[in-house]
Amino acid sequence: MRSEESDVGADSGVIPADAGVGDVCDEEVATVREILVDVPTAKEGVIPALQDVQEAYGYLPKFTMELIAEHTGTSMAHVYGTASFYSQFHMEPRGDHTIKVCTGTACHVKGADEVSEAFCDELDVDLEEVTDDGQFTVDHVRCIGACSLAVAVMVGDEVYGDVQPDEVDEVIEEYR
Repeated sequence: MRSEESDVGADSGVIPADAGVGDVCDEEVATVREILVDVPTAKEGVIPALQDVQEAYGYLPKFTMELIAEHTGTSMAHVYGTASFYSQFHMEPRGDHTIKVCTGTACHVKGADEVSEAFCDELDVDLEEVTDDGQFTVDHVRCIGACSLAVAVMVGDEVYGDVQPDEVDEVIEEYR
């Protein structure tokens, strides 16, 4: 739901993105340490660690990045800088299904903005927000390499082509 306040926290079961190591239970710390067991304990382990932790949590809460920095012997600034540089990493909770609307040139010209607006309206969220039920996040991506299918939309590994604003509800229903 579009609002200034977040429902993320203790009541939702989602760890707040800004929670540090001191803000989470020992069980969560142990979980992350277990994820990091097979990750190299040097600088080259940062990206694999970020990938493994994000796979488990769906995003990268602050406490996980603190533990990655400790595990790899790097600074929190290095870990955060790496995570914020690559668009594959997310530091806020995400929906179970991310709807990626291509905004590359071909898709933009054929109405990508209207399609993404229709998704947001249908789901009652803004871009990059999570729906109240935790199911969906709508994102823009630069190009998915399906220009002949403009406007192209991806949900997971599934690509939808020639998506029109009045068809977004059909795409959403496949994932409800």
